Amino acid sequence: MEQEKLTAIKEVIEGLIGVVGVDGRVSLSEELGGGILANIESQEAGYLIGRNGDNLRALQQLARLLAGKKIIEGVRLTVDVNNYQQERLDTLKDSAKNLARQVAEHGAFCYLPPMNAYERRIIHTTLMDIPGVKTESEGVGEERRIKIIPK
Repeated sequence: MEQEKLTAIKEVIEGLIGVVGVDGRVSLSEELGGGILANIESQEAGYLIGRNGDNLRALQQLARLLAGKKIIEGVRLTVDVNNYQQERLDTLKDSAKNLARQVAEHGAFCYLPPMNAYERRIIHTTLMDIPGVKTESEGVGEERRIKIIPK
């Protein structure tokens, strides 16, 4: 991506965290597939992340909307704070793999905790390579979760 667009994205995110009164340093990197990852390093990460990542999801949505208006419509932007999202995804994937192996071994289904659509998609993709299990999403809204089922 062009440097001026990256600079504009960084300014949008710095402006957002400045408005909420949080000190932080924003670093950008390009992801595979052309997306942009903006990681905010802050001593006040808990405030930016919020309960179960609620504030972080809201911050990411605002950043996407503002960056889309200012730079490019539909920019693929991921906002993270102190690598919270990546660590959460790694933990979810490890837990899901372990549960999937248990389901395959014992033949009894199990549920994962409720997750947002992005996390569910990552888990479905992660578990498609585990032999002996399949996955389905069940529930509605914030209670939507993945069911791991033996084949």
